[in-house]
Amino acid sequence: MLVVVPDSEENIRVVVKQRMKALAIDLGCGGVTVDLLATVEAYPKPDDKIRSTSLKIQGGGNVGNALTCAARLGLNPRLISKIADDAQGRGILEELEADGIDTSFLVVSKEGNSPFTYVIVDNQTKTRTCIHTPGFPPMIPDDMSKSSLSSALNGVRLAYFDARLPDTALVVGHEAKRRSIPILIDAEKKREGLDELLNLSDYIVCSAKFPQASKLTILINCCLLNHEFSKIS
Repeated sequence: MLVVVPDSEENIRVVVKQRMKALAIDLGCGGVTVDLLATVEAYPKPDDKIRSTSLKIQGGGNVGNALTCAARLGLNPRLISKIADDAQGRGILEELEADGIDTSFLVVSKEGNSPFTYVIVDNQTKTRTCIHTPGFPPMIPDDMSKSSLSSALNGVRLAYFDARLPDTALVVGHEAKRRSIPILIDAEKKREGLDELLNLSDYIVCSAKFPQASKLTILINCCLLNHEFSKIS
């Protein structure tokens, strides 16, 4: 393991940028949304009427956030996802492209709605509550042709999945595995198809509570056991 101790704030930025480029997230498959973030002094009780102290509207979604970070650090990541041709979808597309994300493989439905999330930010407890409305129609494997999938994976060094769009994610994941492309899974919580994706993963990022509610506990225990055996041998 390489440990680097920067000696200034500027050097910290340089080191972080270098490490992110080394990870080289070239492709992300998952959900993008519009987030409506309302900050309140305290979370409301049932039937309360309260006022927000601030309101922001911005792009969100795990894969959207991850690829935005990668793009701002100098990469040119590609996105596999789906939105609708509505005001929210056009806003999502505009923000992604402004940050330098390749949206060539983003599917745009002529009908339906793009995903969006109400986020209530509680200043008192320093927590946030998310109320998500999924996009419709959902993305399915047939939304991408084989040639499009092949182009999306061409030259990719690391593929990122947030475990949304499960059917499509599994198709992309299996093809990435066939091409020996390392796979990073963002395991925020248990989702449909996540266990199958975990079987394909090379790297897993998760919340503190997630291993207790999933097979990841078994995977972690196996890794620890293998580590102990390696020390003995």
